[in-house]
Amino acid sequence: MERIRLLIADDHKVLLEGLHRMLSDVSDIDIVDLAHDGDEVLSKIKTHPADIVMMDIQMPNKDGFQTTIELSRDFPDVKILILTMHSEKVYIEKMYQLGVMGYILKSSGKDEILDAIRKIASGQKFFSDSVTLAMLENKKTHVHGSDSPLTKREMEILDLIADGDSNPAIATKLFLSVDTIKTHRKNLMKKLKINNTAGLVKYAMALKH
Repeated sequence: MERIRLLIADDHKVLLEGLHRMLSDVSDIDIVDLAHDGDEVLSKIKTHPADIVMMDIQMPNKDGFQTTIELSRDFPDVKILILTMHSEKVYIEKMYQLGVMGYILKSSGKDEILDAIRKIASGQKFFSDSVTLAMLENKKTHVHGSDSPLTKREMEILDLIADGDSNPAIATKLFLSVDTIKTHRKNLMKKLKINNTAGLVKYAMALKH
């Protein structure tokens, strides 16, 4: 089994060394290098190729936002995992929009950090529970607020999806055709940036709680 090549970046030396010690004896992870800021990440990854860069957001010289932009542009195959103290929605949403594969907090234990690294290496995204909750709360505000991108009809359909109704059942209740309901579902998924029907159902159910 190939080991996961990991480059870790943080401007706090004690934390960086602690992460190195914690992960250096994990059999399926190879820590290829350590960096103290974004400039070092972009420099070191040229000579020490990595599958994943795990880094903080607030770093000197070049922060995590700009480093993510440049990594994604110059090294598109490298996956990015954010490890930070920031649980604020503005940080999470911006990093999500930039395409990071994961976002976890520095309060995470070793098991969660390893879980994140392994899932991201396999192509899955990983966001810690508190981060996911913050993202969901932000979407709730966006969907229900005065600037909501959803129409009244789409909100009605979203509520019925949350109740577990099928397309024919929703069509009957709203006096619409099944094809019209299918079109509304597609529009909902596009507006909410959800990729599949299962995700839309989960989102609709979470929105009601």
